[in-house]
Amino acid sequence: MASCLQAARALVSAYNTWTLDEIMAIRASDCVNYILPASLDRKAMNNDEYVAFFAPRMPPFKNFNLTVHDTVVDEAPRKVVLHMTSTASTAIGEYRNEYMLKLHITEDRRKIDRFEEFVDSGYSAQFMTKLHQHLSGSTKASI
Repeated sequence: MASCLQAARALVSAYNTWTLDEIMAIRASDCVNYILPASLDRKAMNNDEYVAFFAPRMPPFKNFNLTVHDTVVDEAPRKVVLHMTSTASTAIGEYRNEYMLKLHITEDRRKIDRFEEFVDSGYSAQFMTKLHQHLSGSTKASI
C-alpha cells in the first residue's frame, strides 16, 4: 500500500528532475497550489494556472536540487510537512532558498491534492528582482 511519505518523496524527486511533466504528474487533477505567506498576496492556483505561473520561471535555473531537512507525516488526515532547502545555478550566481511545504495527499496516497508552499519571501523577491534585471538587461529595479 502506498504511503503519504512515498507521495511526498515522489514530489521531491519530481522537482529534482526539473521537468514540468514530472512536477505536474504527482499532482491530482484537482490539485490546488498555495504560495504563502498570505502577505505575498498570491491567489490559489489550479494545475493549469500553476503551469502558466511556474513554466516561465524554470529556464533560468539549472541543476535545481531540493534537500529535505525534516519531515512530519500524519497518515490519518493524509498530510505531510517538509522543511527543505533548494540550490540551483543561474546566470547571476547560486540560488538558495528555504521552504516549508504542507502537502495534502489523495485518498489512495499516490498524488498531492493540496500544496501549501511557504517560501523565504524576502530572499525570493530580492533574488528574482536581480535575476529579472540581468535577463532583461535592465539596471533599474522591477518585480
